[in-house]
This record gives sequence, structure tokens and C-alpha cells, in this order.
Amino acid sequence: MGTSGSALFPIRISSAKLEGVLQVSKWLKVQVLLDTDEMHELIASLAPVEFVNVSGLIKVEQAILSSKRFEEKYAEYISLLKQGHIPSTEDFRSFFSAAMTRSLDLFYAIAAGAERYLIKPLRPVVQLQAHHFFYSTLDHQFHPMVLSGDSVTWGLQFAYPQLYQDPKTRQVIKVIDSSEFPNTALFSKLLKWIRSATLPTPFEVGGVRTNSPIRIGKKAYAWIKNHPQLQRDGISISSLGLPP
Repeated sequence: MGTSGSALFPIRISSAKLEGVLQVSKWLKVQVLLDTDEMHELIASLAPVEFVNVSGLIKVEQAILSSKRFEEKYAEYISLLKQGHIPSTEDFRSFFSAAMTRSLDLFYAIAAGAERYLIKPLRPVVQLQAHHFFYSTLDHQFHPMVLSGDSVTWGLQFAYPQLYQDPKTRQVIKVIDSSEFPNTALFSKLLKWIRSATLPTPFEVGGVRTNSPIRIGKKAYAWIKNHPQLQRDGISISSLGLPP
């Protein structure tokens, strides 16, 4: 099995040779832009939850991102949008590409050089990604998870796989709510909260409303008109979608 590694490192040190490589598929995904208060409410509803830095080589102190620090960083992102500024993708990368989990036991770390580590999941986790969408004038549709100079930054994508392949037996297993897959319950709770607290965004382009599965928090309506990339592209949010 793996080794204990640095006494300071919060995740077990091992290797891909010993652990195998995580293979998952059939992802469920939801893209949403939340207000700062809504993000706080979401994380509070999911507690206890950990944010793990899986974006690249890190130092010991960068391994676990506290809920408080994550919320502070997300608040910076929302503050920029409210002020009409476009957030830099690079400034938020490590936070917005973190993994959410109920347990740190679902990860191992690879020692990579002097006091540097690479963290890998062993079991399914809720994967975060910075979300950008692109509106196509060809098919008049909103396409999620498209990062380009013409795309619009829109909160986060949360994703969770439905199938898992055991790295040793090669057996494909359905990811159910169990002690082996504790993040299944976490993602189910996340989806339930998002369905309750957010709406499919009623985008409007050229006076024509276009339905999209991309979601928006009800509290974000108060400031969404300040979003600089919506203004740039002539995209508005239909008043018909305003919450009561």
C-alpha cells in the first residue's frame, strides 16, 4: 500500500503504480451562476465538505482549500462581475477546478520533487470547473463549457460520474450511495439544492427568448445586468424569468 509521506501532508502519499488510475464515465453535469450569499448557503447545506486542490503541483499548505477561503475567492469573482469587470481565469483556476468530497480517504498524493505534490482521486468526487458558455448566431443556442475569447464566464460547473471501473479487477460499477462512494449523496444533495434555489436562465437575444439548461441563482437577478460580457454580446435576462 501507500506510504505516510510527509507528516504534515493531509493526504496519504502513494503512487499510480500502487493505486491504479481512476476511470469514470457517464458524467452528470450542472452549470450555474450563484450570488455570493447563495454560494455560502449551498456550502453550508452540504457540510461537512472538503475542497481538494487537484489542479497541479502544489505545496503542503495548498492541498486543502477551506470552505471559508473558497467562499472568499468566489466572492472576489462575483464582486468583479458586479463592478462590470471580467475576472481573470488564471486568478481563480486552483479554486474553480477543485474537487469536492466528503472524505479525504478517497485521494492519494504523489511526491514530485522538493516539497511538491500531485493529488489524485481514487474514487468518484464532485469535480468543479470554471464555466464559460458561447452563444452561437448560427444555431441560436447557448453552448456550455466553451472557453474562447468570445465566451461568457458564468460561475461553475459541478460534475459527478455515474460509472466507475475498479483499477484492479476492471469491473465496471454503478456509482451508488454507499460507504465506498460517499460523494454520491453529496452530489444528490447539491443537485436538490440547485433545483430549489436556482432557475434555468431565461436568456434573451435580439428580443427573442432562448431557453437554456444553464442556471442562475435567484439572488443574482439583482445585479446580472452588470455582467460585462452579456453587455458586450447584447444578451439580457428576460424579465419573465424574474422570481416572485
